[in-house]
Amino acid sequence: MTFGPALSRRASLLIFLGLWLATCAVLIALTWPFIVPLNFRDPDDALRLVQVRDLLAGQSWFDLTQHRIFPPHGVPMHWSRLVDLPIALLLLLIELMLGPALATRVVLVTVPLLLLLALAAILYRIMRVLSASRALALLAVALLLSALSVLIQFAPLRIDHHGAQVVAGAMAVWALVRTGRDDGRRGLVTGVAMACWLQISFEGLPYAVAAGAVFGLHHVLRKDRWADLQDYLLALPLTSAALLVAMHYPQDAAIPWCDSFSPAYLWPLALVSLLVLVGHQIVPGRSALRRALPLAIAGAAGVAALVLASPQCLAGPFKTLDPLVYNLWYLGVREGLPIGVQKLDLQAIIVAPAVLGLIGSVLALRRAQPSEREAWINLLILQVAAFLVALTVMRAMTFAHVLALPGNAVLIAVLVGAAQQLRLSTARVLASAACALATPLGASAITAALFMPDDAPGATTAGDGDQPDRSRCFTYATLRGLDALPPALIFTPLDIGSHLLAYTHHSVLGTGHHRNGAGMHAVLAGFTAPSDKAHAIVLATGADYLALCPGENEVERYRRLYPRSLIADLLAHRPPSWLERVPMRPGESIVVYRIVRSAR
Repeated sequence: MTFGPALSRRASLLIFLGLWLATCAVLIALTWPFIVPLNFRDPDDALRLVQVRDLLAGQSWFDLTQHRIFPPHGVPMHWSRLVDLPIALLLLLIELMLGPALATRVVLVTVPLLLLLALAAILYRIMRVLSASRALALLAVALLLSALSVLIQFAPLRIDHHGAQVVAGAMAVWALVRTGRDDGRRGLVTGVAMACWLQISFEGLPYAVAAGAVFGLHHVLRKDRWADLQDYLLALPLTSAALLVAMHYPQDAAIPWCDSFSPAYLWPLALVSLLVLVGHQIVPGRSALRRALPLAIAGAAGVAALVLASPQCLAGPFKTLDPLVYNLWYLGVREGLPIGVQKLDLQAIIVAPAVLGLIGSVLALRRAQPSEREAWINLLILQVAAFLVALTVMRAMTFAHVLALPGNAVLIAVLVGAAQQLRLSTARVLASAACALATPLGASAITAALFMPDDAPGATTAGDGDQPDRSRCFTYATLRGLDALPPALIFTPLDIGSHLLAYTHHSVLGTGHHRNGAGMHAVLAGFTAPSDKAHAIVLATGADYLALCPGENEVERYRRLYPRSLIADLLAHRPPSWLERVPMRPGESIVVYRIVRSAR
């Protein structure tokens, strides 16, 4: 589809780089107040830096345990070294030239922006494969670089896995829409990309299933599409198994975790692949029904294998949490909950860009040439799958919005073309300007304004609404007094735990990471129990100090829910006798108590 002026390859490259560089400049400017003090807005980013530092300090590549959480046991993290690797390599290289402090900031700015560059380049190639003109492909890139729900995962200091998994998913989509190839390379690239996503985050599982369904559907409908399905079924389990072994000790790789890619899912996946490959040889695919038969048998066998071998995983990784941890911590993590429990304006922000993309993709499919329709159908299938996942898990909206961008670009092109057909110049200008409302940014703004509660001071965004001012206690400058104390185990709320690990040499009892069920339960039970009962809970942990940040959302929530608790007494300046206040440096808001072993 054509749109805008005809551009040369060189001109489109310059415009592409200009758009990315301009976006980088804006993002750096907006986040500069957080870059300078190294103020992580998300605890996962802080803990990712801790993980990388531990790796560079000598912790084994295969050891993913965070030993400073809930010592001496430590916590086996469900994260991947694939995300750690580029951060660690850049730190090693740049530290030699700039020193640790400056190199850390440079790397934590560079890595997410380079991932954004990769995502923009993949989106551009997807548009070109979809027979879009260079101008229309650049329009899609411009929409990407102005989509707040996407940029939030690629902003400076955002080094957690979300950006990396979106890039892996986009790479798989690029391979899926290259329908002009039938030599199996599409299946190979898609399988490797999806395996990387599964290794980075288990959230890639529904998309891996959707990609397999796309290849399977085309194999059933067209007998010349077997090579793609075959290579996908070989690449996905083999690459997944290789990554699992390459990044874990053998004994750890054998644990059937439900919250990350593990043997609990590898064996059913391998069984499905084996049955399809063998079935294709046993049952020649002379008809669509005969080609579908091995797929149906293999799919049923895979589900049965999962049910029989790992029934504990059917309810999801969080259903087995301790009730107190589930109700007080998990249900408070809004990004992991379905859209139905979010605020109306946030629901609109999630739905509007995805719906616009679906409308645009349907328009593109109707206008496409016969040779282009299969690619748009593949994209539409994945768009629908991503949209449904985003309805069940809010943080999945980023990938859903990325997949909506090709269709969104087509929709805008159609609307602008229609506006330009108007006879009156005033109407043309107004109608063309109104097309901005069909962009992700415009749609999010208008829908948030329409659905915003009457008593709200302003529209919320995907990252606002429940975030505290983390500059008060969550930077090194505000924790120097605590860092000056001898190494100790700190009893502290979950949200600040990752920051204490990043900025001090202490250990903590718990952070907001679910595999540490015992430590999380102790923290929540201790802070929410009455002070006299909390005494035994806190002493049993062996913690040396108790620390908290007054005004932080987590502690305020506990105080509101448990008005007669230890946390309520501490915030009311009524510490029990078994806590002895430790003064911090002037200007530091963190409140620290020494835990007295025998109350006076």
